[in-house]
Amino acid sequence: MGRKLKILLSLPRTIIFNLCYLPLHQAVKLPIWLAPNVRVRRLTKCSIKLKGNVRPFYVRIGYHEADGVDTYSAHTILDIHKGGKLVFNGDAHVGQGAIFVVKEDGVLTLGRHFAISGTTSIICSKAITFGDDVQLSWNSLIMDSDAHKIYDEDGRWINPPCDITIGNKVWIAANTNITKGAVIGDNTVVASNSLVNKQFAGDNNILAGCPAKIIKHIGHFNI
Repeated sequence: MGRKLKILLSLPRTIIFNLCYLPLHQAVKLPIWLAPNVRVRRLTKCSIKLKGNVRPFYVRIGYHEADGVDTYSAHTILDIHKGGKLVFNGDAHVGQGAIFVVKEDGVLTLGRHFAISGTTSIICSKAITFGDDVQLSWNSLIMDSDAHKIYDEDGRWINPPCDITIGNKVWIAANTNITKGAVIGDNTVVASNSLVNKQFAGDNNILAGCPAKIIKHIGHFNI
C-alpha cells in the first residue's frame, strides 16, 4: 500500500483518536497519526501525554515497514491500562508490528526523535524511560517486570518491577532483551541477540552478549 493512500485511509480514525485521547488544544493539530494496521486497547482520555512543540505528524504510529517485518500480518498495538501513562517528550515514529503495553500506574516515557522499526514490544509495569535519539530494531523486548508475582515462604513479594532507564543516542539492535533494573548510558550500541539485565551507567560503549557486557569503548556512531 502506498504511503499517500495509507495516510488517506487513516485520516478518519486519526481524527477520532486525537479528539478522544488528547486535550482539545492539541487534538486539533492532529499530532498523532495512526496507520490502518494500528489496534487500540483500553486507552482513556489523557493517558497519552505530548510535550514539546506539538505539531501535525508529531507522532507516527504503524507507518514504518522494516525489512524484517511481515507487513501483511503485523499489527501495531497500543494498550494502556487505566492509570497508565505514555509520554512523548518529542517527535517519534513507531513501526508496524510494535507493541506498547502500559499497565496500571506504569509510566512509559519516550524522548525526542524516538524510533522503532517494527515488531518490538515494550511492556511497562512501573517506569521505563528512553532518552533522546533512541532507535530500536525489530523483534526486541523491553520489560520492567517478571509478569508474574513470586512470593517467599513468609508470603512476601520478592520480584517487584524495577525501573529501566535508557540514555540519549542509543541504538538497540534486533532480537535484544532488556529486563527490569537495566540502565544503559548515553552514546551506546547494544548488539543484536543481547540480554541487558543490569546497570551500565557509563557512556560511549558497545554492549553485547547474554548477559551483556562492555566489549568496546567508542567515539560516536551514525544511525
